[in-house]
Amino acid sequence: MGFNLLKKLKKEKEEEVVEEQVEEEEVVEEEVSEPQAQESQDDDMIMKINERLSDIENRLPRMDISMSNLKKEIDGLRDEMKKIEESMKDMMALYEVVSAQINPFVGSSKATKLSFERIDELEKKIEEFEELILDLQMDIRMIYRSAVNLKEVVNEVLYEGVISFE
Repeated sequence: MGFNLLKKLKKEKEEEVVEEQVEEEEVVEEEVSEPQAQESQDDDMIMKINERLSDIENRLPRMDISMSNLKKEIDGLRDEMKKIEESMKDMMALYEVVSAQINPFVGSSKATKLSFERIDELEKKIEEFEELILDLQMDIRMIYRSAVNLKEVVNEVLYEGVISFE
């Protein structure tokens, strides 16, 4: 896209230069005394413009790559800033909880209430997990006891022992 724009600008400049040359040639025809001086100035101007355009064309790809790299770095910095903000919020909540527990003169703010609510929710979840684990242990014990008949196991072991001795 950048190259097309530069080529278009270059063509327009060349057309303008050509138009200027045509106009200059008409002026030159009228003024025969200064034709060579005007032509050399125009040639110098054209060469300078062409050099600048080629320089700009060479710089554009590098600038595009630099821009994309900068965008990636900015996105990475944004992500890091978000993480830092989240960490700071957690630290502030923890600080308020600790200071509220230690300092009796500190009133409860919305943040401390939210922190206490979070802690209460976590404690409830832990209790629920403990109950689930106990229930699972009981279920496993019941399955093990009902599935395994000790009398049958003892008889099978004794019967296999008798058969192996014969």
